[in-house]
Amino acid sequence: MDNVASAHAEPPPIRRQRAVEVFRNRFGALFNDEVLSPSGKQGRYLRWQWSHSGVVIVPMGQDGFAFVPTYRYPIGEVSLEFPRGGCEADEDPAVAAVRELREETGFDCAPSALRPLGVIHAETGLIESDVHVFAAEVRPTGSAGTPSAAEPEAMESVAEPVWASRTEVVKWLQSGSVTCGVTLAALALAIADGSGTGSEPPM
Repeated sequence: MDNVASAHAEPPPIRRQRAVEVFRNRFGALFNDEVLSPSGKQGRYLRWQWSHSGVVIVPMGQDGFAFVPTYRYPIGEVSLEFPRGGCEADEDPAVAAVRELREETGFDCAPSALRPLGVIHAETGLIESDVHVFAAEVRPTGSAGTPSAAEPEAMESVAEPVWASRTEVVKWLQSGSVTCGVTLAALALAIADGSGTGSEPPM
């Protein structure tokens, strides 16, 4: 990213004059900071800070990619997503990825079997915390490695993973069936990495 940015003119920063915390719970804190714009105008900027870094896992196998149908309260509907969540205190992102994968899908994967794909920011206009992206080779339901039952947290609502080939994923993208920004960004990193499955050609 630094090499890309250095090839272009960089806009001046919006400078924080005072951090103003307006809400906090165990998950994170919301700030309504006092800032100074490049024009010299003073204003406010909302900023959410998660308590810990996030993780998102791209489950892959011979059948393609595994998505988790997840009911998302803010949008009031089911969203097709890759499993994701946050690190616990002092928890390594790879360990958190294994835990979140197991909780939301029932799939097991050793931390050493994960492949790091990079880091993303879920919403650069609001959320300052980063999200670590990992690829995980897993087996589809019904194979010799049938997963155990998912064990989501109390405030999560998920269904069994749905497998989609690369061709099917392209159709989902074209039809707007996948709208989760974190999932779309993780999928892009997996494709750029050459991660994938089966004998189908790259997207």
